[in-house]
Amino acid sequence: MLMFASVHGFTQANVYVLKAVYLEKFTRFVSWPEESRMNNPELPFVIAVIGRTPLTENLDQIYSNQKINNKKVEVKRIYNLYEIENVHILVIAETERKNLQNILALTKKLPVLTISEAPNFAEKGVLINFYEDRNKLRFEINETAVLQSPLQMSFYLLNSAKIVNPVKEN
Repeated sequence: MLMFASVHGFTQANVYVLKAVYLEKFTRFVSWPEESRMNNPELPFVIAVIGRTPLTENLDQIYSNQKINNKKVEVKRIYNLYEIENVHILVIAETERKNLQNILALTKKLPVLTISEAPNFAEKGVLINFYEDRNKLRFEINETAVLQSPLQMSFYLLNSAKIVNPVKEN
């Protein structure tokens, strides 16, 4: 089970380190479909960042040695929306607010775990969004968007998150 990390007393830089580490933790509770080629150890696990965020530097540092799902990790910057297709995790910076709907339109049917740290991005369709509450780093999950994506998310991850746009029971 994921635990919420306290950010009390941490510098803002340390919060970005925590967020970078959480990405690997999230992958333990997400299943990618066969076309993602997760079973091929020769291909890297790709984390892409679109927009400007201090998180990028922490991703570079942490994942230069760390593996995800027994795969080497490649962290890359995306400048063109069509580069999104071959990534496993897409970090969407708040600077991409004006492009968010276009980004989500592209990722909606792709096996891409979208993650952000911007207010209201989960409500708009980002799968996982970080936020701080009472000096703790927390995350929210858009349940409806998860169920519409090709990814499968474990109950344990969903149970650890604040759920936004919950699936309505019939």
